Amino acid sequence: MVKNDIAVIEGLKTHFKQIHPVLFLRSQERAASTGNLFDILDTMPTEFPVSWDNEAYRWIQTDLLQAAEFEKKAKLCYHK
Repeated sequence: MVKNDIAVIEGLKTHFKQIHPVLFLRSQERAASTGNLFDILDTMPTEFPVSWDNEAYRWIQTDLLQAAEFEKKAKLCYHK
């Protein structure tokens, strides 16, 4: 978690004021440095819902059921 440079963190909070505080905190927890935190926040999707992608190391926009990723499970659950 990045927390050693309070002035930079506060500056990022001001710059990215449109990002919800919880998403900002979760991004801060995942970031390895303040530069990395900037990159994570800068690529934040503008539409919700979002989920964390470990491979891309960023937030991605997803659908509520995440059916694109779990299409087979979704078909099994909702098969008539």
